[in-house]
Amino acid sequence: MYGLTTGLGDNWKKFIPEKDRETIQRNNIYAHTCAVGEPIAEECTRAMMFVMLCHFGSGHTGIHLETLALIRDMLNAGISPVVPSHGSVGYLTLEGHIGMVMIGEGKAAYQGETLDGAEALKRAGLKPVVLSSKEGLILLSGTTSVTAFASLAIYDAQTLSLTADIAGSFTLEVLKGTLMAMDERLMAVRPHPDQINTAANIRAILKDSPMLERCRGHRVQDALSIRCMPQLHGPVKKAVKDAQATLAIELNSSVDNPLIFDEEDGGAVALMGCNADGTYAGMASDNLCIAITDLCKMSNSRIDRLLNSLVSELPAFLNKNADFNNGLMMIQYASAGLQGELHILAHPAVVDNLTTCANQEDYVNMGYNAAKKAYDSMHLAKYILAAELICDGQALDCYEDKRCAKGTQAIYDLLRSKVPEMDNDMPLTPYLEAVAQQIIDRAYIRTVEASVGALKF
Repeated sequence: MYGLTTGLGDNWKKFIPEKDRETIQRNNIYAHTCAVGEPIAEECTRAMMFVMLCHFGSGHTGIHLETLALIRDMLNAGISPVVPSHGSVGYLTLEGHIGMVMIGEGKAAYQGETLDGAEALKRAGLKPVVLSSKEGLILLSGTTSVTAFASLAIYDAQTLSLTADIAGSFTLEVLKGTLMAMDERLMAVRPHPDQINTAANIRAILKDSPMLERCRGHRVQDALSIRCMPQLHGPVKKAVKDAQATLAIELNSSVDNPLIFDEEDGGAVALMGCNADGTYAGMASDNLCIAITDLCKMSNSRIDRLLNSLVSELPAFLNKNADFNNGLMMIQYASAGLQGELHILAHPAVVDNLTTCANQEDYVNMGYNAAKKAYDSMHLAKYILAAELICDGQALDCYEDKRCAKGTQAIYDLLRSKVPEMDNDMPLTPYLEAVAQQIIDRAYIRTVEASVGALKF
């Protein structure tokens, strides 16, 4: 049986005697511990360990409960193996660094210190595990890292897509837009559910806007970055939902190779296949990268309209004191640079291939690269939406009559808890970081929902 009585990869032809199987499982961990570069975030390591609990506990892997319990206990104790972030085709190498700590080696973060794996376990009152037949392979194989990174990206993507509705609504209002493009009748004749829900969110946020009422009829129609929000935010949300449906299945799957099944005669059979392939989560991640890049493309267009006095009818760069100040000119440069990075990350990873393992693995899924791109994309995207919100707040301050919708007033108040009204130039990085953190913490979503009711996703 592959991985139990044989070696791995092209070594599948080599028989492993029972007396050597503990040694070979430890060697499997050693050999696969070859990821490189800066460590992944602790939340990613913990997500990988949680995914291991889901996958290995499926009942078909052959793992001992004691080994599974150690993963659980490490999570509960706050032991996070130090896992380098580069060098995976979809499995194996990152997972090896978690396995190292489980056998009392490697490095782990524990209570603010980076310790030898054995010391971290000792301080937490835990003992290393001795891996038996197949367990080294179990820890390494499967879609652990791909599923973990993709799941975290999906959560952030949902947060960002709803926050884009919020930021876009604020922009529509301060640019004296019209809600005509959000009319239910328009949505009903192109009944994509996510388009309908996006328009409903924007109407809910702006339903009582004195500013829109004062400016009724100001222009025939708005620019596409304003009036086309339902038609772009909607597909983004659909992509997020599609990825979520895929990962819900993946999280509840058995993804080792081989998998063990009961036979009708009371025996068991090991079936060799490839449930360890990461293409489902990888392809979903690539699609997420495209979706979030598209979402931010429209946000950047709205930022340009806010800062461009030729179309905003507001001071250039929302600069209230133009003699000696630049206003928010440079926030657009930062946002444009971030958008450029997103464009690079939107290139699909799963279409790539390199032959490995003496042609035994002549195809590799590259799902980890896709999932890591998706995770990284969300962390860039939050700054673009933060830039739009900062511009929104400054735009509102350019009006003498600042009365606005109940929903946008709540957004403005939350923004001003971190970002002051800018009468003169000041460093913007601290404010971008603060608002981005509010975004990723879902603070704008909670604030708006407390004001106008639940947003639709």
